[in-house]
Amino acid sequence: MNTLADTSPASRSRKTVYFSHFTPSMMAPETLEAMLVQREPLLSRSLDNVLDSLRTGSSHHTLFVGPRGIGKTHLISLLHHRLTQTPQAQEKALIAWMREEEWGVTSFFELVLRILRTLDASYPQLDIEQRTLAIYDLAMDEAEKQAESLLLEVLGDKRLVVFLENLDDLFEQLGDQGQKAWRAFIQNHGNMILVCTTPSLFAGVSLQRSAFYGFFDIEPLIELDFEEVVLLLEKIAAERGDQELADFILTPEGRSRIRAVHHLAEGNPRIYIIFAQFLSRDALDELVEAFMHTLDELTPYYQARMKELSGQQRKIVEYLVNYRGAAPVKQIAKSCFITQQTCSSQLKQLKQKRYVRSIEQGRESYYELCEPLMRLCMEVKKQRGEPVSLFVEMLRIWYTEDQLKALLEEPAQHGGLEAAYLKQALALFETQAMEPTVGAVLKDLSAAFEPATIQPLVRELTELKTKNLFVQQVQSLIRLGWHEMFPIEALSDEKILRSVADVTALATQLPVFLKKEKDAYSFLLMLLNAGAYLFQYKLNYSMPLLQALILVIEKFPAAGAVAIIHATTPTHLPAKSWLAALINAHPKGKASREVESLVKKLLRIFTALNEYKASNHDAALLQLPKEERNLVESILKQRANMTKNSA
Repeated sequence: MNTLADTSPASRSRKTVYFSHFTPSMMAPETLEAMLVQREPLLSRSLDNVLDSLRTGSSHHTLFVGPRGIGKTHLISLLHHRLTQTPQAQEKALIAWMREEEWGVTSFFELVLRILRTLDASYPQLDIEQRTLAIYDLAMDEAEKQAESLLLEVLGDKRLVVFLENLDDLFEQLGDQGQKAWRAFIQNHGNMILVCTTPSLFAGVSLQRSAFYGFFDIEPLIELDFEEVVLLLEKIAAERGDQELADFILTPEGRSRIRAVHHLAEGNPRIYIIFAQFLSRDALDELVEAFMHTLDELTPYYQARMKELSGQQRKIVEYLVNYRGAAPVKQIAKSCFITQQTCSSQLKQLKQKRYVRSIEQGRESYYELCEPLMRLCMEVKKQRGEPVSLFVEMLRIWYTEDQLKALLEEPAQHGGLEAAYLKQALALFETQAMEPTVGAVLKDLSAAFEPATIQPLVRELTELKTKNLFVQQVQSLIRLGWHEMFPIEALSDEKILRSVADVTALATQLPVFLKKEKDAYSFLLMLLNAGAYLFQYKLNYSMPLLQALILVIEKFPAAGAVAIIHATTPTHLPAKSWLAALINAHPKGKASREVESLVKKLLRIFTALNEYKASNHDAALLQLPKEERNLVESILKQRANMTKNSA
């Protein structure tokens, strides 16, 4: 089910727009242009390369690499459309757009015939079909020569631009001999420009002994980030005239739902095209049908890809499918009953084939699947008719618990499969207290470091409705700690004291809840903001929080140091008295030696900062050790950028 139109009363003002999940080339160029996100620089560069080849006689051959659903066909469709509209291409080129699956091409001779057939459909005035008929009466050797001669004759003084998808499949059909014949033809005549796609790099272009090694300019397509996903969904809403959806996407609730799905979909555009139906469909059964149809279409492709892998590689991929996250080599090796050395070698090969990607954490590498669609398809087979867990999670993201109950109670609105999805989604609310929308914001917040990145997440989080006590405490922390957004003077003493109790309880839990320094920073910054403003507003209100806060800093001193500087620099607080109050608040009466040393360094930094503010001269910072000076300079630079951006 590919169209996003529906027949509900709210949809009557919407346009019926065709969005294809699998064949963007069937969509109107205007729709493809309207939905372009992130790729404009790549598209422009690729078009310039083709035009430069036509203008100068050079040859820029492009290979777009990316997993299924990443947008390769969308990109190549737009490139073809723009190229055909340029006078230079119309004058100097013939363009052959080979469709996604070119079956039965087992030799270069057959490829030439397919190219001639494609050109005949686009340029009927050349009468190519009639001129090709005589070839079929010739012996094979002579037919091959005549086909190549006819192609050269048809081209004349023009160059041939070939758009070709799934180059890896074509190379497999051609074999080594066919590939060499094709490369020889291109090299001998210099009149062919290739623009191709492939889901992953393969031996035909990556091995040094292959005929096309070093031939292409490789252009990897990367996943959409969160803001790009929001933009894509905004464009879909605008294209179909759905103002209600466009408005909802911009709300904190809408953004949080999209953010939660983004953590599941991992930036794959095809999933968002499918997901766009989620944003407007009133009938759940239509959504499940569309979703399952998509997985059915993709499953044979991923089954074929699994068959291409060795037994050990299949075990690794299957483990990552079930694990649903990034895992270190040691963990993968142990779970697959192979040595770490063997596992590392197999993962390297899987990475080259773009089945997995690696994330570096210090000296250790973590590996995860590149394609969320592969996980979905394999999950369908594994669950044997049971609801797909990731889709159940999407239901929990998009509907509240009460909405799911209402859907389940609607008479004759859904069949057994849809009811099963609703029941599983409701069960998750009972077993997982934190809503996925809230969890997604918290995940991004814990990974955020720049204050400019943290602030929109903070606003989004405070406006979410939640039943989770921990999240409510975080919301109290935000309202207490972000004075620019939530002035403390506007709160009653009763609300301040209630918020302090929430925040103190949260700070007490953090040393257990947080595991790493990098995860602690954003929370410490908010806690210190709250403590600093309370210290400035009413000292006695701040004491319970300071007592809990010094223990968090004791566990995460590095993150604490940076957070203290960020929290203290803009508040005009007397650094000495503020830090003294913080360290003296330690429940044991005395902080650890490490924290005392940290406070001395911070006092030194604040002294230098005050001198710098007074003189505006770099010499004031030279009294600091290089490491501390670099930290201060980076903070000053960040604050200058923030001031510039806000202006």
